[in-house]
Amino acid sequence: MSRIDSIIETARSYLGTTEGSAKHKEIIDLYNKARYSDAYQMTMNDLWCCAFVVAVFEKCGMADIIPGYAACDQMISIFTKWGRYYSRSVRSVRPGDIIFYNWNGDLSADHVGIVVQNRFGELSVIEGNKSDTVAYRSIGSMDSCVLGYGVPNYEATSESRIDSTSHDLDKEYIRTLPLLQYGKNNVYVKILQVLLNYYYDANLEVDGEYGVQTKKVVADYQMSNLLEVDGIVGTETWSHLLLKQK
Repeated sequence: MSRIDSIIETARSYLGTTEGSAKHKEIIDLYNKARYSDAYQMTMNDLWCCAFVVAVFEKCGMADIIPGYAACDQMISIFTKWGRYYSRSVRSVRPGDIIFYNWNGDLSADHVGIVVQNRFGELSVIEGNKSDTVAYRSIGSMDSCVLGYGVPNYEATSESRIDSTSHDLDKEYIRTLPLLQYGKNNVYVKILQVLLNYYYDANLEVDGEYGVQTKKVVADYQMSNLLEVDGIVGTETWSHLLLKQK
């Protein structure tokens, strides 16, 4: 199964999910697990169209190729920085693209979904929070309500996305790094472990697993550098690690 097929199949598995249900809670929990370190932490009472998109990618192990935000305009901003946002007239739409809508013509995004089919310009889209459920929408690719499309880089690995941006460690980049905490297992944890070993002589095994020892070293590092001591790597801790000089 291709990565795009995996996203589409997972999105379909949520069809019929209603607000307040156990699967709605799963969506919110997956979003909160994948969200960027400066992104809003969602509750069950929040609008959740963006959370649905992020949750689908997180469940498929592809959270690194989707902007981890709960607001459509923030997602568009990151897609634009990645060079992967297109207006509705620029390119043909493909399954797996992320569609953004604007209902009132003010050029601000109001809603988002995952394109699962394009039949001669008639799109089938799966959306979260569509009348408080996960449901299909049919819409023309050139409809005036379509603001544009974000295109996740399905060909990229987590390692390649980090490598391609690792020389641009300014605050804007750091804001896009994910929140890391106990239980995470990904390439970002490996990067964290390398940094802690370099700056703090932590002697951690670089295995990508945010376990008890990694959490302890993070907390010790935070205490030693007068940061908030919570064992969680958010924007403040990332900034200190990436922008400091040894």
